[in-house]
Amino acid sequence: MKLGYQQGDHLAYWWIDNYVDVSTAQEPLTREAIARFFAWHRKAQLPEIATLLQQAKADVRQPVTPATVEHFQDASQQLARKSFEQAMPDLADLLLTLTPEQIGRMEKKFAEGNAKYRKKFLNPDPAEREEARYDKVMDYARLVYGNFSSDQEKAIRARMGPVVQNAEARYAERVARQQEWLRMVRYVQATQPPKAQVIDVLRRFREYWQNPPAKHAASHEASINAGIALTVAIANMTTPQQKAHAQDRFQKWIDDTHALIREKANAPVQSAATN
Repeated sequence: MKLGYQQGDHLAYWWIDNYVDVSTAQEPLTREAIARFFAWHRKAQLPEIATLLQQAKADVRQPVTPATVEHFQDASQQLARKSFEQAMPDLADLLLTLTPEQIGRMEKKFAEGNAKYRKKFLNPDPAEREEARYDKVMDYARLVYGNFSSDQEKAIRARMGPVVQNAEARYAERVARQQEWLRMVRYVQATQPPKAQVIDVLRRFREYWQNPPAKHAASHEASINAGIALTVAIANMTTPQQKAHAQDRFQKWIDDTHALIREKANAPVQSAATN
C-alpha cells in the first residue's frame, strides 16, 4: 500500500492519459491538479483512513454483523464523496479542454474494459462465471485473513449464488454509469458552460453514481446486500489464527498510513516543471 500510494500521482496521470491521451497543453495543468489532490488527501483523508483501519482491527476479532460491514461501506462512501468534491474544480477544468477525439478515445476504452468484464464475469458457461467471481472474492479474503482450508473454501462457494446471480445487473449498472458520464462530458465539450455550471453537473453525476436511478435501484440494493451477506459469512467462519492474521494485516496498513502522513506532512506541492 505504501509503495503504491507513493507512486499514486504517476499512476493517476497514467490512468487519465490512457483514457484521453493528454495533450501537450493539458499535461502541466493535469499534473499540477493531481499533485494538489494528493497533497490534500495526505493531509485530510489519510488520518481518517488510519482511524477506520484501527476500528477494523478492533472489530475483526469480534463476531461480524451486517451492520458492521455497512458501517465501513458508509464510511468509505463518505471518503469517496469528499474526494470527488475536492477534485471537482480541477476535473471541471480538464473537461472543458477535452476534444471530441479525446472523448471518442474514452468511449473506446470503456468498450474495451466492458468486453474484458463480460468475458471474465459474464461467461456463458455458468461454472466459468462462478469461478471468476469466486477467484475475485478469495483474492480479497486471503489478503485480509490469509489462507483458507478446503472446508472453508467449499462453504464460501456454497454461499456465492446471490453474488453470481447479480452479475448481469451489476454489468448493466456499470454500462449505464459510463453512458451517463459520456453524456455529461459531451454536453460540456459541446456547450462550454461556465466552470461553476460544470461543477454542478459533476455533482449531479456523483449523486447518480452513489444513488442510481429507480430502474437500477432494486438490483443495486440486491447486489450490495449479497456482498454484505457473503462478507459476514466469510468473516464469521474464520479461525482465531485467521483473525490474528487479519489484525496483523490491518496493523501493517495502519503503520504504512502513519508513515505516509509523517513522510508528506510538510512536503510542498510539486509543479509540473519539477515533476
